[in-house]
Formats: sequence, C-alpha cells, structure tokens
Amino acid sequence: MDELILLYQQRLNLQSSIFERIDHDDAMVGIVYKITQPDGTSLILKICTRVGDYLRELYFLKYFAGTLPVPQVIQIIPPEEGIDGAILMECFPGEPLKKIDFTDQLAYQIGSLLARIHLNRVISYGDLTDPHSLNSDPRVNFTLKFEEGLAECSNHLPQELIEKCRIYFYDHVNLLASVDGPCIIHRDFRPGNIIVHDGKIQGIIDWSSGRASFAQEDFCTLEHGNWPTSSSSKNSFLAGYASVRQVPDYSEMMPLLRLSRAIAAIGFTVKRETWETSNARVYRFNRQFLETFF
Repeated sequence: MDELILLYQQRLNLQSSIFERIDHDDAMVGIVYKITQPDGTSLILKICTRVGDYLRELYFLKYFAGTLPVPQVIQIIPPEEGIDGAILMECFPGEPLKKIDFTDQLAYQIGSLLARIHLNRVISYGDLTDPHSLNSDPRVNFTLKFEEGLAECSNHLPQELIEKCRIYFYDHVNLLASVDGPCIIHRDFRPGNIIVHDGKIQGIIDWSSGRASFAQEDFCTLEHGNWPTSSSSKNSFLAGYASVRQVPDYSEMMPLLRLSRAIAAIGFTVKRETWETSNARVYRFNRQFLETFF
C-alpha cells in the first residue's frame, strides 16, 4: 500500500481496515476507496485532488442531509499542503446503476429525484462555495466555463472547429436569458452516480460538480448519451420529474448545452492527458459529436 493511503489511514484511525480502490467507468474526478472495517461494515473515502471539488462535495452532502438520499458524512480531512482533502462517508448498499439494468419504474424514480434537487431555489448563479462567483445572470458563469473549455482544447482541436464552436455559442447564448433558475443542480446526473439495490434507488453520489445554475443544464445528460434512449424510459423519467415540478422547456437550448458539455469534456481529458487512456470513451464520443454538429 502506498504511503499516501497509509497517511489517510492514520488520520482517520482506520489502520486495521482494508482499502480497495474503486474505478468506475467514465469517472472524471476524485479518487474513491471502499473501506472494509474489521467488523465487516463498509465506508467510502473520496479523495478530491482539487480544493473546489472537496468544498462542493462537502457543501452539498451537508446541505441535503436528511432531505435527499445522499451519503452521511462520517469524518473529513481538510486539504492542506501535501495532502488532498478527503471525505469519509456512508457506503450505500448496492451498485452504480448500469444502463442494462434500467427499467421504466427506476426511470420514474430517478426523474422524481432530479426534480427534488431542482426544488431547492437559490438567490444567484454560480459556485455556492465561492461568493465571488455568484451573479444574477445565468449566461455569465456558463460563458466562462465554455471559454475555459475552449482554451483547454486550443492546441488539440482544429482551429476551424474551435472557431465554429465559438461562433455558434455566441449566436445562441442569449437563449439562456429566460432559463428555469437559479436552483441547485447536480451537473453530473447520470447512471454511474446513482446507487441502486433490488431495483430501488439508494442514493445519489458525486456532488463535486454541483452548483447554483438552471434546471435545463441537468437535462443535458439525458440527451447527450448518458441515459438509455428508448422513448418508454425517457417518458417515464419525464413523468417522474413532472410528478414533483413542471418539466422545464429545454428543447430549443439543448444543442447549445450539448456543445458546451462536449467542449468541457474534451478539454478536461486533454488537460488531464487521459483522452487516449482512462477517458478515451468519453473523449471519442464528444469528439464525434463536435465533428458532426455542424
């Protein structure tokens, strides 16, 4: 076992426990370990390599404690020089939802869960852990994230393609002037972040991308290849959502949201140099989307 894990074991007083790294398909951020204690009970340790991810994860786990099925926080290790921030939390029974296990009944439950997240209205748009990022215009942070992604792609994608993306974005960004928000969104709402057991939802995990934004942004994963695409399951998902709150109108702005999502995903894999390795599938999907978008 490497020295870093030994350090976390000591900080958490878990020297007698077994640490097993979990590598989920398409995982983008964070390092996750399943911990088995001597009495057989299990915990999850999430190590956040970026301070912002740690702060957001902790913020939303505490915010939704007792109101949504999120893991209970057991202990924390704040980030400091030489050690990344980490959160020791409850381990739900079950496994991350796989597309092959998707049912209409589960789709309904999941749609309802997303709506319950969006019921949490906030005052401004932005990162709720960073007051300096908050503002009243949904286009501001959305544009900043888009430009950040383009910059990460600048030496990787063809310049002609980057310019086409930029032109399309600024021709359509005003569609966001009348979005459904501000509210809390998960921003990575997909099967791999929903734990199920015996056909029922146990919890929603991975809140490091959560923020104050607009509800339509969370529907991007529904349309961008992350969910099963059968009309039956999609209708069940939307029906579950509508049982809690009105489904926002997202069809007109969806191409813009998908374009921004693709740029962000490619930029991340390029920055992490994982576009040919651990995140190759994510990279290929989004690269093909961009190349056929125009």
